[in-house]
Amino acid sequence: MDYDNDLFLSKEKEIWYNSVINFVKLHYEKWLSRDVLVSNLAIVITWLEGIGWFDYLCSSHIIYPRLVKLFYANLETSTSCVANSFVLCNPISITPELIAETLGIPNAGITHFNDVEKLEALGICLERPDFNPIMFVTSSHLPIATRIILLLVTNTLLPREGSHTLPSERDLKFVACIKNGTLVNLPYLIINHMLSRPNHIPYPMLLSRIFASLNLDIPDVG
Repeated sequence: MDYDNDLFLSKEKEIWYNSVINFVKLHYEKWLSRDVLVSNLAIVITWLEGIGWFDYLCSSHIIYPRLVKLFYANLETSTSCVANSFVLCNPISITPELIAETLGIPNAGITHFNDVEKLEALGICLERPDFNPIMFVTSSHLPIATRIILLLVTNTLLPREGSHTLPSERDLKFVACIKNGTLVNLPYLIINHMLSRPNHIPYPMLLSRIFASLNLDIPDVG
């Protein structure tokens, strides 16, 4: 036997270890202490409760995948903030008012982030006054609680495909608004995100809740 069978299953495994694995650095996981995690979650809850979104983000509803896909397949182009579509022979018209009522969140606040200063938003997100204004921000630069909010923004509030570790300017401005209590008109943003026809299908749970509230004749298999 031409390899150490106490350590390796084959000669190839031994060669792989000696030529490659032995020179690769370990990627050490970043573990959080219980106290750190609990305290940061408490901060996040405070921010979300302050703008009236906490209960919505903790809610749940059965999803009807086929109905959601039919909604997007029939979604009409619109220049107003109304999502018009057609599901199971029923015309569907989703307005910010309907979303606010369905989710129990305010239909008020800013509808775009142009008036939010980028540098001010960076300072709020990074929680430090001495940051480099031209720095390339990734999620690893952010405090833990802020990172959690960023994940909510990019996965739930304005979901998108791709990397969630490289926040856009809009993402950072959105996070800053949540942290400093600036009310954002989420129902308005949700409809505009739907109408933008992203390369994925966002808000399946929200749409399913709306379909149920409209008393559609929903088949047993969604």
